Amino acid sequence: MDQNVNYYGIILLLRQLLESGSFSEKELRRVAARIAADSGADIMISL
Repeated sequence: MDQNVNYYGIILLLRQLLESGSFSEKELRRVAARIAADSGADIMISL
């Protein structure tokens, strides 16, 4: 499956973690950046 679609799904999950208060936005931005770099996703989506 396209890595951009997978990345978008991960961003949706990270947003839910942010809304639940489990992690800070700073932590989740780092996670999102790392996943984008590792997966080769080339779209930018903000939390």
